[in-house]
Amino acid sequence: MKEVIKKKIEEALSELISKDEDWKIIIEEKINFSVENSRDEKFGDLAANVGMVLANKLKMSPLQIAEQIVENLNLRDDDNLEKAEAVAPGYINFYFSKKYFAENISEVIEQNEKWGESEILKNQKFIFEHSSPNLFKPFHIGHLVNNSIGESLARIIKKCQAEVETLSFPSDISPGIAKTVWAIKEKKWQDEMTIEKIGEAYVFGSAHYKEDEKAKAEIDVINKILYDQKESEELNIYKKGQKISLEYFKNITQRLGSQFDDLIFESEAEKVGKEIVKKNVPKIFKESDGAIIFPGSEYGLFDNVFINSQGFGTYLAKDIGLLKIKFDKFDFDESITIADVEQQDHFKLVRKASELIDREWAEKSLYVQHGRLGFSGGKISSRYGNVPLADDLINSVKEKILNKIKEQDFSQEEKNDIAEKVAISALKYSILRCSAGKNIVFDFEKATAFEGDTGPYLQYALVRTNSILKNAEEAGVDLNFEFQERKNEIPLVEKMILKFPQAVEKSFQEKSPHHLANYLFKLSSEFSSFYGKTKVVDEKNPEMQNNLALVRALQITLKNGLELLGIETLERM
Repeated sequence: MKEVIKKKIEEALSELISKDEDWKIIIEEKINFSVENSRDEKFGDLAANVGMVLANKLKMSPLQIAEQIVENLNLRDDDNLEKAEAVAPGYINFYFSKKYFAENISEVIEQNEKWGESEILKNQKFIFEHSSPNLFKPFHIGHLVNNSIGESLARIIKKCQAEVETLSFPSDISPGIAKTVWAIKEKKWQDEMTIEKIGEAYVFGSAHYKEDEKAKAEIDVINKILYDQKESEELNIYKKGQKISLEYFKNITQRLGSQFDDLIFESEAEKVGKEIVKKNVPKIFKESDGAIIFPGSEYGLFDNVFINSQGFGTYLAKDIGLLKIKFDKFDFDESITIADVEQQDHFKLVRKASELIDREWAEKSLYVQHGRLGFSGGKISSRYGNVPLADDLINSVKEKILNKIKEQDFSQEEKNDIAEKVAISALKYSILRCSAGKNIVFDFEKATAFEGDTGPYLQYALVRTNSILKNAEEAGVDLNFEFQERKNEIPLVEKMILKFPQAVEKSFQEKSPHHLANYLFKLSSEFSSFYGKTKVVDEKNPEMQNNLALVRALQITLKNGLELLGIETLERM
């Protein structure tokens, strides 16, 4: 409809130019005006800013221009448009007809799970990297943020009809892992290794590396053993710990609703990255005090080490190696990596170095930053290091939800299932409702409420649609979901449903699911208002079938939207 309205405005402009001398000044002009969704459905469905665009050129007020255009608009030949009106300061608001809504709500119901699909990425291929864990360290809240945003964006990209390969880049070789292996050996935990003991070992090893010269020397030796994959007791500990860590990673990400098409390990990328760096000395990289650095200061960045004096590739070299592996292994239009905002400078260096090595690597790679997660109204203790664990946070929120629903008439198994899904919903939504790159505050009371701007509220809105339709069916109402032109005013929630595809597209375009999250909250709020003043199952109401079809369309929209956020739905709660 946006293009249709643009054409009608252009036709009105041609009419004005042909009959009014004052308008001839724009005859040769290319007029770049926009037609966008209205900010408030009460004031039309689409709005054009053409009045503001032409004001300076025509030496007229924007409102006067808008009024003259409206007078010359031909809407008679389009039964999808009811009217257009000029409003201050100079917008033209367009209102869709009842026929338009009847046909489009019917289309929503017909499309069902396909509703919300867009073709903006059709035939494109993406590599999507997120949730990259540090093996030998439990999944912490930073990984939870990365996973929530990454999983949602990957689903949104698929909804825009692109092919998506999801991968993770586990850190399986690093000085931190050497510290953990040393501690496991020191504590003699080789035969009783668990992810919990691995976490404790990391903290123990890190502390001794700082405070104990003997331990530091032993850990440095272990680090070399692991890089070289030299057969030894330490390598056996490492292999066992790696297996436990990968199984743990699989379980925690499955708990969060994610799975990956591929894993590329840092140990593999380190070898590839070192080779590339060495090949590009001195053209791109430089030797310095036994190390190899990238002179970032020459490009407005900062100098940093890619291969250290011990001959090991740093995280920078590993990311260069990862790019080489991606481009060799996959065919894609764009590679997207979700990363912590604190890594912004790191990826600026990676991008600049990769641009000099192979321009395509930089041109096809996008690094999307996310903020940090903090807490309000509650605390989460940190068992290993100074960052709370994802499992501990999820379980803490789950306990809070269980307490809220303890008096409800559900079996204990149902309560556990509901609490698990609602807890993860509360966490994910708190993360996703914030724009990408912004820090996030998780408020335990607000986020777990069943009212307000929360994940549980969205889940409950969907449950309410389930209940309405179930009650109608039990009352013997024919649920054919045929939608006819309304006799009465169109409810705002009906208009909002049709904006779902735009929310999906905008979330992709800005690489931030908060547009979709905020849309779903506004939609749910308007549904609550509609439900509060409308008895849906009312056979005396001539609009009953339309209202039931509206609830079905809303049910589809909420279900599809929650799935794109990575939030599981419930039949009842």
